[in-house]
Amino acid sequence: MQITLSSQQSQVLEILSQQGGYTSLADAIDQALLLLADEVDQHESTNNTEYLAWVEQTRLKVEEGIKAADQGDLLDADVVLAQLRRKVDAAKE
Repeated sequence: MQITLSSQQSQVLEILSQQGGYTSLADAIDQALLLLADEVDQHESTNNTEYLAWVEQTRLKVEEGIKAADQGDLLDADVVLAQLRRKVDAAKE
């Protein structure tokens, strides 16, 4: 697919590339498209009541964990992260 950029779009990509944040113009474009896709996904997610309920449940669990940690009830970070990764992977499916 061939895409024609406006002069302003080209200038933005050139500046980003020159500032060293990206290895090439293609890399800058790839990152921009990934950010756009994430924004679209997030917008769709915020309209999903199941997702919003999950966010609220997660917020409550985090608060509970903070209170437990304040009381000295701590868990092994590696174990917790592994459990969270499994839950995230399951939620993605």
